[in-house]
Amino acid sequence: MMIYILGSTVAGLYLGRAASAFNAVTNMLAFDFFFVPPAFSFEVEDTQYLFSLAVMLVVAIVIANLMVTIRRNSQTAQARERRTALLYAMSRELAIANDADAIVGVAVRHICAVFHSKAVVLLADDLGRLESPVASDEPVDFAHAEAVAASGVRSHKGGIYLPLQGSRRKLGVIVVWPQPAARMLSAEKSLLLDNFAAQLALSLERAQLAEAAEAARFAAERAALRNTLLTSISHDLRTPLAAIAGAGSLIAQPDYALNSDRRTTLGQLIERKARDMSQLLSNVLELMRMEFATGNLRTDWHAIEDLVALALRSHASRIGQRQLVVDLPPDLPEVLVDATLIVQILDNLLENAAKYTPLGTKITISASAGIGSIVLAVCDDGPGLPPGDPERLFEKFQRGRAESNVVGVGLGLAICRAAARLHGGDIRACNNPGGGACFEITLPMLSQVDALPSPELVA
Repeated sequence: MMIYILGSTVAGLYLGRAASAFNAVTNMLAFDFFFVPPAFSFEVEDTQYLFSLAVMLVVAIVIANLMVTIRRNSQTAQARERRTALLYAMSRELAIANDADAIVGVAVRHICAVFHSKAVVLLADDLGRLESPVASDEPVDFAHAEAVAASGVRSHKGGIYLPLQGSRRKLGVIVVWPQPAARMLSAEKSLLLDNFAAQLALSLERAQLAEAAEAARFAAERAALRNTLLTSISHDLRTPLAAIAGAGSLIAQPDYALNSDRRTTLGQLIERKARDMSQLLSNVLELMRMEFATGNLRTDWHAIEDLVALALRSHASRIGQRQLVVDLPPDLPEVLVDATLIVQILDNLLENAAKYTPLGTKITISASAGIGSIVLAVCDDGPGLPPGDPERLFEKFQRGRAESNVVGVGLGLAICRAAARLHGGDIRACNNPGGGACFEITLPMLSQVDALPSPELVA
């Protein structure tokens, strides 16, 4: 009897519910025929065997049903696990994709691989019209696709048309052609395809929202940059323009006696103010050029002392009344840099030192070689940095002291940072322990062997 019940259990594990019930009844009849007296007949002489056969039949059917239920639950769990794994694999790649084309490519690739089919995604434009796919081997019924997108209900017409519906508007339609064409998807795969379509719709909407947010952020930044630029330039151009206008009005007065000294003074005033205005505009254009640079620098090997000498040559007159100390070790290696940009960094730092430190202060230019980098520092013993975060000084249109008679729009240090980062380095500001400000430029140090192109590139 136990062997027959075991057979019913095995049948319930591998067969359906009807087959398991039939097996249980057959096992009960076989036990009655072979083992219940009289043997080899279905007659039962003792009533206790009737009870045993009934119990055997009930137990066999219950166990078979339990085994069928366990098998179905196991299959459902496995299918759910497989569906979850497939959805996770696709969602992980969709999370990395950052635009609609990449998202569509990931979704089509996964759908074709999982369902052994061909697929194409018809995206909707801003007006809700479906766009033609780049390439498709199968014919697409655009009228039917438009109807599916409008109704939001999947449909079958030569293929499976599934709408991609976002929270605010329709995003498109995905069309799937099972291979071979006559093959139909099972209920499980049909549900999985719906989940794939929902995941694709969420990713497309995320990409659209991210693109809209990025566009809004760029628009806000452009507006803020334009307003700040107009405010800063208008403020800093007003003073030199007023001086030029005043000097011009004096020259234009017929009763104003222009001797040699007055003519020289007014001419120098106009020239100096015009040069200040030109410098302001040059700084704006230079910063824009660096921010939109592609990273192609005109680099060459230069000695640090040569770069410092070039910068000092153009600022000799402005820092002449200050004590200048140049502390450069003799064994500094050469650096692979764009000399124009490095000299411009030093120019801006020396100009700031000349602007914001009183006469008689000391300006020190030093350099040191570290592990893989060279640190070039421009320090002074003036009033030091203004209160607050020193990193704020490197922002565009940020001046050290808002209320100041010094001409400038706050672009010098922003240009320094942009130029340093184009070289793979950086610049930072700090206060000297003994008073004053210090700006440290960090530049990567490469050997000439490291900088040589590979033979493949040379060939």
